Amino acid sequence: MNIAVSPTAEGSSGRAQVQWSLRWESELQLADHAELAEFFRKSYGPTGAFNAQPFERSRSWAGARPELRVIGYDARGVAAHIGLLRRFIKVG
Repeated sequence: MNIAVSPTAEGSSGRAQVQWSLRWESELQLADHAELAEFFRKSYGPTGAFNAQPFERSRSWAGARPELRVIGYDARGVAAHIGLLRRFIKVG
């Protein structure tokens, strides 16, 4: 399931537009995981080397692996990420 919702051209504000893609985990290829892992290393690396460590070797998740991902792409590659993971709880 790939859904692009915004135009690729730059808007009037001069900022690059983001195209959003909704992807099931099973649809991602190794190249997608590598690109996401690089995004996470760059994002979490400045907060400490330990925080970027889970994303070594093209691993695109730190703890539980998401089932569904919303990935935002701009002209430079991955610009945003939302990972969804269902958790079932039992009450009582």
